[in-house]
Amino acid sequence: MTEPPLQPSISEAAVIPELTERRRPSDPTRDYCLWDFQMPVAPAAGALRTSALLYQSFAVAGITDKMRPVMQAIQDRWGKFNTVWGVKCADGQMSWEFYFYDYTRDGRAHGVSDFIDATQGLITCDVTPQDALPYFMFSVELTADNLNGAPLDQIDLYMGNPGSTVSSGICYGLRNEGLEMRNFYFFFNAATERQQITDKITESVHFPYKTVDLDTLLWPEMAGVETIVVANKRFRDSIYFSRIRASQMLGFIEKLGFPNGVSDHLRDNQHLFDHHLFDVGWDFDYVDGQIHPVKGSYYGLL
Repeated sequence: MTEPPLQPSISEAAVIPELTERRRPSDPTRDYCLWDFQMPVAPAAGALRTSALLYQSFAVAGITDKMRPVMQAIQDRWGKFNTVWGVKCADGQMSWEFYFYDYTRDGRAHGVSDFIDATQGLITCDVTPQDALPYFMFSVELTADNLNGAPLDQIDLYMGNPGSTVSSGICYGLRNEGLEMRNFYFFFNAATERQQITDKITESVHFPYKTVDLDTLLWPEMAGVETIVVANKRFRDSIYFSRIRASQMLGFIEKLGFPNGVSDHLRDNQHLFDHHLFDVGWDFDYVDGQIHPVKGSYYGLL
């Protein structure tokens, strides 16, 4: 049976950036790895999809009209709820990354060439696909400049990491000049693998761990997080908190300096997102004996 179209009221339209982003009973609940999770609470009346936050970020950045056809092209090719989005902020500037999974790897249904084809005329891409490689996911990071014609010159490919004692992967940047290793990342159970998390974070060339209070990295306000991911990148490290509540994500967005319009929308409508578990991550530098956030990201489903 086809579900009827949603008809928000005029007052609702004032706070919902994309009117079709009301949750429906058939919606799946998936994290940023496209793994299913159980909702922490029942959805409130008028509950929203995570994609409402994505469209809100477009509105804040003033790029809704140019981003909407790109989102439609992605959904037309991959279907709904099969693409992960990430809103990123560094130095007050937002960008948007989209993650395309296919765990069948070399038997995948869609690859980089499909993204280039699907967004032809919307995004200029200077990257030559290498779809014969057995990646299980690729990602594309877009900026406002890309929407205005600046060529996309890098696509990231994600490979498995056999032999690791925990779930992990390797990211390579694909450019026409060649492939570049960008980072390793490792998934840990936050409740049972605290010592491994600590060991992984402190085994780093980027800061002298004996001078750093781990609470500045493993934030106490993230209590109850299910999974912590540690990523070793070229110039700094990153930590991701996976499956946190909406209130925790609001605190994260405020702490990482996202534009006010993003945090205001979540704060005003938190009850409409409370049935979700969110994923967030941040890159940090060590300067003058202190940990400093460099970049923040939060994630959802398109």
